[in-house]
Amino acid sequence: MSGASALQMGSDSRANVLPVKQASGPGFLGPNYNPADEMLPPAKIGVKRGGELDDVLGAVKGIIYYGDMMGFGEASSGFTKGMPGLKPLGVDYYVNSGLICSNGATMWEFVKTVPDGSALGEKLKTAIADVGLPQLRGMAPGILEDAKSALNPFPVINAVVGSGYPKCKLERNKIGDFDGKIYNVDGELLVDPVGLIGSGDGPYYQERWVQEKDGGGWPIQLPYDEWDKAPKTHKENGCLVDRKKTPGLQEPEFCKGKQGFQNYAREEKHPLHKMISLSVVVISLAVLTTFWATQGRK
Repeated sequence: MSGASALQMGSDSRANVLPVKQASGPGFLGPNYNPADEMLPPAKIGVKRGGELDDVLGAVKGIIYYGDMMGFGEASSGFTKGMPGLKPLGVDYYVNSGLICSNGATMWEFVKTVPDGSALGEKLKTAIADVGLPQLRGMAPGILEDAKSALNPFPVINAVVGSGYPKCKLERNKIGDFDGKIYNVDGELLVDPVGLIGSGDGPYYQERWVQEKDGGGWPIQLPYDEWDKAPKTHKENGCLVDRKKTPGLQEPEFCKGKQGFQNYAREEKHPLHKMISLSVVVISLAVLTTFWATQGRK
């Protein structure tokens, strides 16, 4: 018996049992985003050493500021209202699952790490709002939300009972940090570069094929035969294979034009452009030197 036939399951001669491709984008470990790096240091919010009254008030405001960063993600009183950098920390992004949808497109997962205030439940969220305090969207509640998502058994159950052959739908979501920015403080891109919708400092959006869910919130999985017979109308990048034959089907915006990362990337200048710029500088210095030398002779 050959090695290939030894690995074969019954009459199924497929090389791979699941329609899996290599994952891409930020990856399953997430983007290179450190919340501590995104927080402003004390000097940037007016905290400094000194014995004057303003120095003491600045220190008190600094304590309240970092307390708001940890608890609320926004100003909780007049002391910190309008102070810079006071916002919920985190990044929302799409990650390539590696699975193929029944229409032929790659399936993506949308990951939310920007706190939404639901860490302690809707009742406490309403009670806090009733006393005039903002939502709990700081770093501490954000950690609880992430832990809650990690302990959710739903994805594990879906992986066990699911077929691995998903039916998908096209969706659009805001990506990046709370302000919609897609670079960290070091200028490193935090999201997948393909199909960015937006410009400048944001906000940015992306469209991706994600797993469709039924009325009860369960992901729709198909039997292999049904998945295999479904028309593969889309390429792996999510775009239509033939728009003329399937004019009414959806596809991401970036498929319809040149919209994408190349429009918003921080472009590097061509070496020839740098050489021309250097030549202009040298010529300008030579002209100025000649001018001043002529003026000196006069």
